[in-house]
Amino acid sequence: MKNLKFGTNFAVFILFFGLAAFDAVQTQNWWRVSVFMALGLLCLWADAKKS
Repeated sequence: MKNLKFGTNFAVFILFFGLAAFDAVQTQNWWRVSVFMALGLLCLWADAKKS
């Protein structure tokens, strides 16, 4: 992910990262936090793979 561009999927990553952080503080449900983080990282990876 060296040439990361800030596209639509990056905004989705920030959204999922924010949801995961908020959920971690509120519920301490680490399974759900990890799912949100995985979805966010998947979007970030997809953004980096676009040419």
